Amino acid sequence: MRALMWINSGAEIPGGHRVQLQQTSRALRELGVEVDEHDGTHLPDGPWDIVHGFQLGAREVAEAKARGLPVAISTIYVGLAYSTTSGGTRPTPRERVGRLYRGMRYMGASLRGREDLTRLAGQEMDEHLDRVRAWSMADVLLPNAEGEARHIREDLGVLTETRVVPNAIDVDLFAPGLERARDGGTVLCVGRIEPHKNQLGVIRALHGAEGVQLTVIGPPHPHHPDYLEACARAASDNVTLLPGVEHDDLPDLYARHRTHVLASWYETTGLVSLEAAASGCTIVTTDRGHAREYFVDDARYCDPDQPGSIRDAVLAALADTPSPTLLDRIGTDYTWAETARQTLAAYEAVLHRHRGAGDRG
Repeated sequence: MRALMWINSGAEIPGGHRVQLQQTSRALRELGVEVDEHDGTHLPDGPWDIVHGFQLGAREVAEAKARGLPVAISTIYVGLAYSTTSGGTRPTPRERVGRLYRGMRYMGASLRGREDLTRLAGQEMDEHLDRVRAWSMADVLLPNAEGEARHIREDLGVLTETRVVPNAIDVDLFAPGLERARDGGTVLCVGRIEPHKNQLGVIRALHGAEGVQLTVIGPPHPHHPDYLEACARAASDNVTLLPGVEHDDLPDLYARHRTHVLASWYETTGLVSLEAAASGCTIVTTDRGHAREYFVDDARYCDPDQPGSIRDAVLAALADTPSPTLLDRIGTDYTWAETARQTLAAYEAVLHRHRGAGDRG
């Protein structure tokens, strides 16, 4: 089988989407699949059996379909409402910020004139409809969680077949290291430095926490250059800010910290949380999104809007011991080999349908 992994937007932004593409490609090759990776706005020529897209729009999906190529899409969908796992109806802080931002954009457009306002409304509607069109044309969608699949159906009305393919980590690189000495108050926060990941909220929540030493590591998001400066201004003596490091250097950093915190406004998984857990850290993660599908009761959950919630969860996690149940689950269910196996099964099902349709034709 020959597959093309295609990402046409966001390729310049470091993060989990890029890791997911690269690691899934590598693991598929180990299963005998010939995989090419492509960054670009147009489908290149090639002898592929299937296109696996990340962030593809309707035009790109239609281009592949016009060549007779079936399309699988890794959705990485965060949900229109940034829903909480509690299912509450109270607007989340992210919703409120989004509404304020949208309101300011519309106010500015209205002051410039009706033409600008009409253009802005059309742009937002086009972006939403483009995603609906792209995912409706695809042959299969590959979300990372059951909750993500549900939101695709409920938010967007897209009824394309979904097959949940778990996100994963390199379990050979990130090993427990439980024998390593870890100071009791050491807390690590790994991730791209941006408002969505809420490092500033973590820094403020742990300000003055006795005995806690927080280390924040990650590359700045290219679209949010001022956020790192805001984090640096808020950092007190118990906070260390470090730039992004090579992926192979992360295991040593995890192994020197007791707890990892990821208080994002939304996470489907949080690859760094899986890496940290596999490396023997106790885990604090957000209650927004679908992380609970992965961590169940083996992590502490926090409300990213409440500094007290973040602080309490971190202090509790510092007193916890690593969960052997979580370690076992990661080693079985959240490996790139398992991700590749389930991805390949999705490919094979799609190709079987296509061959059947061709025979009937």
